[in-house]
This record gives sequence, C-alpha cells and structure tokens, in this order.
Amino acid sequence: MVFRKHVGFFGLVICALAIGMPKPAYSGESEAVWDIPEPASVLFIGNSLTYYNNSLHNHLRKMVVWNRRVDTSRVFFRSMTISGGKLSDHLSAAKPMISDYRHKRKSGPWDLVVLQGYSNEAIDPRGVENFQKSAQGLSALIRQSGSKPAFFMTWAYRDSPDMAKPLVDAYTKLGKQLDALVIPVGLAFEYARRTNPDMSLYQDNKHPSLLGTYLAACVFYTTLYGEAPFGSVYAAGLTNEEAAFAQVTAWLAVQMYFKSEY
Repeated sequence: MVFRKHVGFFGLVICALAIGMPKPAYSGESEAVWDIPEPASVLFIGNSLTYYNNSLHNHLRKMVVWNRRVDTSRVFFRSMTISGGKLSDHLSAAKPMISDYRHKRKSGPWDLVVLQGYSNEAIDPRGVENFQKSAQGLSALIRQSGSKPAFFMTWAYRDSPDMAKPLVDAYTKLGKQLDALVIPVGLAFEYARRTNPDMSLYQDNKHPSLLGTYLAACVFYTTLYGEAPFGSVYAAGLTNEEAAFAQVTAWLAVQMYFKSEY
C-alpha cells in the first residue's frame, strides 16, 4: 500500500513529533497481511470502546465520505456492540450479522469485520486463553462468510500506561497467528500520551473522549485507505489543534507500526 503523503505545515509537525521519539520495539504485520483492498463495507463488533461518542464507525464513515468525496450510498459501515462485552460474548450473537448479505447497501460479504475485545482482555491472565479461542472462532466464522477479519488494538487505561506495550505485543502476535490485520489504535494512544499528555483522550479511566474516538477513527482511516488524514474536512467538532494532533499522531503511529518509511 502506498501512502499518499502531504507536505508543508503538517510535514513540519511530523518532524517535530518524530524528533526524540525512538523507533518502537514493536513489530507490525507483513505488507501481505495488511495491504488489503480499500473496504466499502465494514462491520465493527465490540463494546463501549467502539460505541462511545456516537460510535467510531460513524466518525470513520464521515471521514471517508467527506475526505474522499465518496457518495454515501457506496460506503456502508455498521456496528454490533455489547456493553462490557468480551469476544466470547459475540461468538454466537454476531453470527447472523456477519453472515447477512441481504442488505440493500451491500450485495455480498462484508469487506472487513473488525473485532474489538474487552479493554485488557488480550493480556489479562484470567481471560487471555478464552480471548484467544474466541478470536480464532470468530476469525474462522468471518472467513467462512467470505469476509476478512481485523483486530482493533485496544489502549492502556489512563492510570496504567504500562499496559500499552503488552497490548501492542499481544495484538501483534495474534494478528500474525491468525493472518489478520491489526489496527494499531492502542499504539497511537501511547504515542499521543508521550507526545502531548495534555491532550485528553479519555472520558474516564477506560472510555475515550471525543478526541480519543476521533484519534481511533484517524488510525482506521490511515490503515484501511493508505492515506494520511492531514487537514481532514471532517473534524468531529474538535478544535483545529486537537484534530491536527490526532491526524498526525495516527499517521505516525501507523507508519511506525507497519515499518513504513516516513
């Protein structure tokens, strides 16, 4: 995937962010895994981390439609969420939604089905085995339906930043094991914390503020469409400073995660 990069003011901002920030000891998937066709239909399966702030999928859809000047009829994003839900909660509940091709906005399988587990599910010793089994089961179901699976990397709790690297490592390992795309949202949250801790990404200790949701949408946009979100027409009502910070942080995190040059 070739990223379409912008220059000028945003280039200077990127350089400023990159200076003094070491290359991470994280390893993203190979390009063969993450370089997928641009999706026109995406199903998000998760919990409140997805549905807070009028749902992540709505922000991503607006970003795609406004930035890429795509007719709304050509972009179909939906979410299926359970409050406090774990991946195991979706094993049976999500099957009809994953396999349903009969909607007027799409004629075949979802292009992509995004799986978002509980905040710390991927690293909690009490639940990690169940998380991995559920991830395998859902991934198999998604592939059987003709769709491709992707994993939404969750972020560290606000008061526990040391969760960040274990989460990145766990999701990266899972993505490689299942040959599935990982969207590095958690990594972007960590870069944001290091770069400007005054930018509030949290509504409480776990859930995202509007800025946090917008940052996640920017990470999805950059990963799925290979395009930097700099100067996005859609800013979710945030200030120019907040929106620009999220856009640049998302692009930098995605570039570093997938080992692209910047």
